[in-house]
Amino acid sequence: MTAAKLKFSVFLPTLKRPDLLRKNLEALELQTRLPDEVLISLRGDLDPEGVAVVDEFVARTTKLNIVKVMLTAPGIVVAENALLDAATGDVACLIDDDAIARPSWMGNIARHYESNPKIGGVAGPPINIVDGKPEVKQAKYQNRVVFPGFILDQSTRHSKQVVPSQHFRGANMSLLISALRNQGGFESRLLGDCFRYELDACLGVSEQGYKLVFDPKAEVDHYEAPRILNTGRFDTAAIHNNAANETFVLLKHYGFLGRLLHLPFAILIGNFPCPGILWGVMGSLAGFSSKNRYLLGVTAVWPAIKGRFTGLKMYFSS
Repeated sequence: MTAAKLKFSVFLPTLKRPDLLRKNLEALELQTRLPDEVLISLRGDLDPEGVAVVDEFVARTTKLNIVKVMLTAPGIVVAENALLDAATGDVACLIDDDAIARPSWMGNIARHYESNPKIGGVAGPPINIVDGKPEVKQAKYQNRVVFPGFILDQSTRHSKQVVPSQHFRGANMSLLISALRNQGGFESRLLGDCFRYELDACLGVSEQGYKLVFDPKAEVDHYEAPRILNTGRFDTAAIHNNAANETFVLLKHYGFLGRLLHLPFAILIGNFPCPGILWGVMGSLAGFSSKNRYLLGVTAVWPAIKGRFTGLKMYFSS
């Protein structure tokens, strides 16, 4: 594969957000470097409005090379894998339908791949739009996976410069298509809304010898529209599934020592979407003075612990 001749494929899954989808496509038309193709996954049975928006763009001779990928089954991983199957490019550029790319987004992603064949992934900040204004914050640390399973994530914040990264968020990330296909695509065995599917994909690409970088200039504005399916992000079932998926993914990629130590760490400490005992206690105490929705308290600990054992079972069944 010659770096100077790379093709960039936008992966755009959408469901029942026709107005944001239109704005997303309009922003892609304004890119200083146009993508080589824009693959859009659609559910004709659930989202005829979305299909109509895409058909409208095709009918008016858009500058974009749009490819419709029709789905019959739900799920973000189902959608991403269908887009991966249909892609003809070298790099998959994932973007949410409620994320609006800034004009230099594609160019800032492309420059890394085309200057360094060791690059396997590039991401940038999906900047949350709050009350109509971008919420710009500085990152305090890089996205990392701290052994044996603490996930540091500041994807929505700006780093001061291009920095190495160990994982991305699907709202604004890109990965080499050949590397994704080498590892069998996106992980299809995850539960619920497939939390941590991006982590699994990133770890898999890194294990093939590629580097991942975070570029603060590869920006999109993220409007974070309400979900249509899997709407309970913080209910008991979601916490269980988050914990199961996280444990399954980390056990899948860790060696013997990591597999041995991960479960005790996860039960004692855990991470914010699936807290362990200490995290849950701290979340409950902090909840008296903070209204942060991510501070899950002690009531989240038991479903998270059950999820950890589900993830263990998933790993040994795989």
